[in-house]
Amino acid sequence: MNRLPRCAQSHVVRVALLCSLAIALAAHAAPPPPVVGTSETVVKEPIFHGQVHVYAAGRQDAPTVVLVHGIGDKGARDWEGLTAALAQDFHVVSFDLPGFGRSSKGNQSYTPENYVAFLRHLAVEQAWTQPFFLVGHSMGGAIALRYAARYPRDVTALVLVDVTGILHRLAYSRFLAHLGIDFLPSLYRAQNDHLSNLAGSIFSLVERARPAPEVILASATLRQSFLSGEPSRISGLALALENFSDDIARVQAPTLVLWGGRDELAPLRNGRVLSANLPQAQLEVFEASGHTPMDDVPEIFTRRVTAFLHGPVLDRRNTILQRELVWPASTRAASCNRRRDMIFEGDYDRIVIDRCRNIQLRNVRVRELRITNAAVSVEDSWIGGANGGLIVDDARVSITSSVIEGRTAITAIAAHLDIAGSRIVGSESALVAPRQSEILFSVSRVQSPHFRGSLHELRIVAPGNPL
Repeated sequence: MNRLPRCAQSHVVRVALLCSLAIALAAHAAPPPPVVGTSETVVKEPIFHGQVHVYAAGRQDAPTVVLVHGIGDKGARDWEGLTAALAQDFHVVSFDLPGFGRSSKGNQSYTPENYVAFLRHLAVEQAWTQPFFLVGHSMGGAIALRYAARYPRDVTALVLVDVTGILHRLAYSRFLAHLGIDFLPSLYRAQNDHLSNLAGSIFSLVERARPAPEVILASATLRQSFLSGEPSRISGLALALENFSDDIARVQAPTLVLWGGRDELAPLRNGRVLSANLPQAQLEVFEASGHTPMDDVPEIFTRRVTAFLHGPVLDRRNTILQRELVWPASTRAASCNRRRDMIFEGDYDRIVIDRCRNIQLRNVRVRELRITNAAVSVEDSWIGGANGGLIVDDARVSITSSVIEGRTAITAIAAHLDIAGSRIVGSESALVAPRQSEILFSVSRVQSPHFRGSLHELRIVAPGNPL
């Protein structure tokens, strides 16, 4: 049996990691018939140079709701139940995205950018009533998000359901590796024992593989070689490569973010990042649902979407990222030493975590947080102040939708940080690393004398090179 050259193996490793989501979602059945109870139109479109099946239900003179499905050959059939309910009061438009359902398939560049161009073409050519309501699931949610950012006047309100592609692709690699070990090729001998706490260095090696996935995506020949020219794999890889930081900041429409609490394909962390960072958003979780709440909990899902579209009003408090920073006056101190499964909440002056595992900080305000040789997650929290900040020494810390501030906001010593949807502000430095550390940023903002702007990338921070 012939063996692949080492360089080819690294290519396969990278593509396997980034395409796992597409493989998991893709259906292998023959294209299904159109959604029952709708009219059907076949439209030629110039973006992917094919034919698209468009479905409509309800009264033409009613407000328009546009439904965008995710990866999978069911296409618009994903919306069958919701369409029937909404058609009583709305003009409901759905379609099989190019590459899926009954629409044309081929080795095309199925990127979110091209899908947004396709959606805009369809809106203009079909003369949809504007502004319209926009609902997107999974990859369709990512498309809807970017469309609402690019064409805010087109969108009255937005519903995002279990959206994939929000976090950096390495965060997805970790998530998919943890949930689907069989998707990963063997990288090292003790891999299966360590998957729940994978070292970022393994993924950073994969990150440097060549050709870069962007090159694969841009070439029809390479798409055929590495992705078999399959729309599900191409669109899955394209989605993993996207950075939605700017889109999230530009959305003006009130947004209902819906998530399955048992989603094993798009982590709930995505939803928390979206709801905390979108200008007007509210997150609701269906605890009994997986990735497809329209199938798992159809009645409650349909009822909630319908109610929101009838009156798109959000019931929410400002998130940590949108409040004025008021640091606590608490003198309370707390610690964890050689323990597991602890949760911290509320106000503290200082928290010290040493050699602990599965520690969670939720809705915490703390002046100084020290973490040594531990595994910790931080969510919706404030850390720091003029004389405080976060110190991480030989530990793994996941930070979501939080604010960290200080003269030096973060000190990382041989640390692995996964920071998503957060804001890091340092009057002198946002982050220093006395010993080299790996920092994975997803849709986060950094402000310091050394850097100002959004970050969506893996950063190796070395001594003497502060951020």
